[in-house]
Amino acid sequence: MYYSPYRAQRKAPSRKGYIMPFLVILCIGIIGVLVFNLWGFIFGGRSVNGVYLHILQGSVQMKTWNTQDFFGVSSDALVLQGDEFKTSADSKIIAEFFDGTVMRIAGGSDIVLSVIDDDENSPAISLLIVNGKVWVNKVYGQTAGGTIVEIRGDSVIAKSDKQSIFDFENETDENLRVVAGDAVSVDILSETGDKVVDSEIVGVGQEVVFTDEIMSSYWGFRSPSVLSALSDAFKTGEFYLWNIGEDKNPTKFIKSTSGDGQFVRVEPEVIAPLELTVDTDGDGVPDAPVEVTDEPLNPDGTKVEGTPNPADAAKTSADKTKEVVVPKISGVAPTVVSVGGGKPDDKGVYQVTANPAVIAGNPNGAVAIVVNGLQLKKFRAGDKTWSYFANIDYGYMKEGDNVYEIYGLDKDGNKTPMTTIKVFYKKPVPVVAPAPVEPKPAEEKPVQ
Repeated sequence: MYYSPYRAQRKAPSRKGYIMPFLVILCIGIIGVLVFNLWGFIFGGRSVNGVYLHILQGSVQMKTWNTQDFFGVSSDALVLQGDEFKTSADSKIIAEFFDGTVMRIAGGSDIVLSVIDDDENSPAISLLIVNGKVWVNKVYGQTAGGTIVEIRGDSVIAKSDKQSIFDFENETDENLRVVAGDAVSVDILSETGDKVVDSEIVGVGQEVVFTDEIMSSYWGFRSPSVLSALSDAFKTGEFYLWNIGEDKNPTKFIKSTSGDGQFVRVEPEVIAPLELTVDTDGDGVPDAPVEVTDEPLNPDGTKVEGTPNPADAAKTSADKTKEVVVPKISGVAPTVVSVGGGKPDDKGVYQVTANPAVIAGNPNGAVAIVVNGLQLKKFRAGDKTWSYFANIDYGYMKEGDNVYEIYGLDKDGNKTPMTTIKVFYKKPVPVVAPAPVEPKPAEEKPVQ
């Protein structure tokens, strides 16, 4: 037998021999998962995280996740996580979420449903308001308190995990207004939007407007005074009045019993368990709930003699309720040390030209300081001084006469006596630099 003096060399296995079977297995797995999910969606009755849009007026255009084209949708459409929708300028839209949260969307709004998670341990809803206005009611359903609701604009994120009613607007500026229920927190994002640089707590009856100037202050790590009472312009606006009416007498939608999956609109009715209170006078204290019944009349339409007016009785009851919770006066009034670094004139008026004019003083034992109805967020119990930035740019000071009412709160919530000061603000006269004097040309000496 002949033996070759050379052994046969084994070839190293090709990489293609490993990659191809792997790719085949991966493709089969992906196809299997897709088929399984499709089967469950069609035949298994699997729940879908979405929100029903009820169109009361106007129209809605929608773009599904990972697509580019918008198309018209009918009322009661189911919009899913990741979808984006736009409302026509005349629209009135009611959105119903899985937990009972109701949102009402104004006309001309552009909204992305970022997160709709009905997990029983940590339910969450997150919306991106590209443009427009949204009214959030986490009280109507009475089961929405535990859901974390986030409403994001360009530079801020409003958050609520309690029963709150608030309005969020992202148009020329970003606005947050808390109408009833619990306070709402708002995170201020950095200029690049990748981290939180500050936060505010907005209470009932308060609003905050994030203008470009205010955002510049936050980005410069200067915390401006931004909280104020709900403006009259907001409380008389069409969007506010529509939502207040809906909160008190909500329009309900129920699924048809015919089995076609359609909704039937039910005429507005008062939900008995819901005692909604709103702050109509901007004092930061919710109004007492009032239930008014029809006044009894004679057959000819005249009032029955000796019968009290239920509305008057309810009003009297509400007034008594307010009288009970009025805090008593105790302690020592806060002291004002300076305004704009200066002292008052011989008439007791502080004359200032600086903007902002810093009002500084001593708390005299108070654990909180309130200036013109707004509690100073930066002041902490135990601080030896307090400061308030009267800024004309943010509406906390105006040209001419200004009055500031200042009081403190003790540890039991009782008010101190009031300190009242007058500040007269006058814009500084701009200094005009004198025109430079051109040197005279040197006189030429005659040649000798």
